[in-house]
Amino acid sequence: MKKEMVAEKIKKALLQLNMTEKEILCYVALLESGSSSIQDISRFTGVNRVTIYAAISELKKKGLVVETRKGRRKLFVAESPGELKNILEEKKNEVRAEEKLLENFILPTLKAIDARQENKPEIKFFEGLEGIYKVYDDYILNSPDVIGCGSYDSVLKVSTWEVEKKYIEKMRKRKIFFRGILEDTKINHKFNEISKGVMHNKFLPEGEKVSSDILVLGSMVALISYEKKSATLIEDESIAQAIKMYLEFMWEGL
Repeated sequence: MKKEMVAEKIKKALLQLNMTEKEILCYVALLESGSSSIQDISRFTGVNRVTIYAAISELKKKGLVVETRKGRRKLFVAESPGELKNILEEKKNEVRAEEKLLENFILPTLKAIDARQENKPEIKFFEGLEGIYKVYDDYILNSPDVIGCGSYDSVLKVSTWEVEKKYIEKMRKRKIFFRGILEDTKINHKFNEISKGVMHNKFLPEGEKVSSDILVLGSMVALISYEKKSATLIEDESIAQAIKMYLEFMWEGL
């Protein structure tokens, strides 16, 4: 079976399920040939073995291919096409999550900076590390309830453990209810241990990254970029509530 033998309609449909062309070739080849080695699949498809290895690895992660052995020979077998329904369900869940992100975060944020909007929200900009500390000192530490998403891997590129521990103690004394959604990293797990009893943290799935911090505090939203050493504070009740709803949706799903 060469590339042209995979019907164009089938290929287009499978591409919509986040499969690459090489994954599609391998999967269809295994359906047709049964259990096969990497060499067999390479010969059958005309694709080099390095590319086949990579495609098979991804298909295994997606639950579409399983590994077996015949003596010392490593073979691969295609799972039933019915397993594609699971990928479709994952795709639907991703779309629903993207819709919530668009509705509850992206649109409110873009509306906040739309110059044509009447009754525009108040937006304040803070530059430098001192500006970021000012957002914490003047706003976050004066809010009884905060929910945010971020990573202390980014924080510690510009701040220190000592400074962050001081903020934890300030939160403790002021009895701030702080919920954090953090990247799944060693630094964030260490910070979680240090902040126990003050911050209530959950972790994103392994590998998911956060480009900047976002926090909701009352009627305000703080966007903090430690890489650029800048912070933006948006004050608007409806925007804050919409973004808080999205963060709480993430929180409940972890």
